[in-house]
Amino acid sequence: MKILISALICSVFLGIDLDVNAQSSTKKYIKKNSSAPITVYGDSNTYSRGLYIDTGLIYLGNSNGAIFQHDTDTEQGELVLKFPRVTEIRDIESSRDYIFAMQSGTDGKLVKINRQGPVGFVEYPEWKGIFFDAIDFSGDVGFILGDPVGGKFSLFHTKDGGQNWTRCEGAPSAYKGEAAFAASGTNVRVMNDSTYMFISGGMRSNYYCTKNSGKTWTKVELPFYPGETIGAYSMCFMDEKIGVIVGGDYTQPSLKMNSTYYTYDGGKSWMNSMYPPRGYRSCVYFVNGVFYACGKNGIDFSMNNGKEWTAFADGAYFSLNSIEGKLIATMKHGKFKTFDLIK
Repeated sequence: MKILISALICSVFLGIDLDVNAQSSTKKYIKKNSSAPITVYGDSNTYSRGLYIDTGLIYLGNSNGAIFQHDTDTEQGELVLKFPRVTEIRDIESSRDYIFAMQSGTDGKLVKINRQGPVGFVEYPEWKGIFFDAIDFSGDVGFILGDPVGGKFSLFHTKDGGQNWTRCEGAPSAYKGEAAFAASGTNVRVMNDSTYMFISGGMRSNYYCTKNSGKTWTKVELPFYPGETIGAYSMCFMDEKIGVIVGGDYTQPSLKMNSTYYTYDGGKSWMNSMYPPRGYRSCVYFVNGVFYACGKNGIDFSMNNGKEWTAFADGAYFSLNSIEGKLIATMKHGKFKTFDLIK
């Protein structure tokens, strides 16, 4: 009995010690990052969900359809384009030769640009009436996820760097009230020439994967609560086996329970994080062995592949990316914030 009591006492004090250490670590990052520099790049009435970085240039796709380019060497920015026919940019990705900015709105549309500026529009008759959620590339292979039409997800791909797009041969049926969230353009992933992934939310949350370029799909249900604003918002894989999905309910940004999951088997099964982020997260990003996730009440990080998360910064953020040892996080009012990456 004495041994048992001693063990329990040790466990209690060990737990308290670990909790104190965790709080101390959290306070350290929060305090340091409260003074991280903020860059104003655009109109104070806009914000950026689309974020792409290429050789010292930060591309920001905005809520008013404008695309800005910021040079990290000169710290100078410029407006790349703003056309009335482009209403909102929610994702920016690149093939080998071009950068593609994706419009989310009544009709699906891509803007093709390069380092010199806009090149043209990519539009197809069958894209009319489709709300695009995200785009991704791996080399010249690209994949677009659109909301369900006629009970099936709208899926398109390219094999030639975005010159030509075709509908995927197969498309999963969507559960009533199931769709995708265009929060940061990170709910899709092209792993290789034939493997695409995407996630959904709403009244049913699922992880979908094809290994034959969209001909057939496998589905794994994700244990998010059902709800119109609830589910999987963002996905990031560090390799073919280890990945993280974040989300939750953006109307209740501080609700932590069942907001984050991780996989060690390539998406066949998903486990709940032991210590999740501080609530709803719209984007998860991996760099230098660390996962970062941002949302309405801050940024958190995980150094053990999504099992446990620690607070990194306070504030409201939309998207994440990195450049030269720095984490870039977009904010409201035409701003982004720059943090030092964890070493």
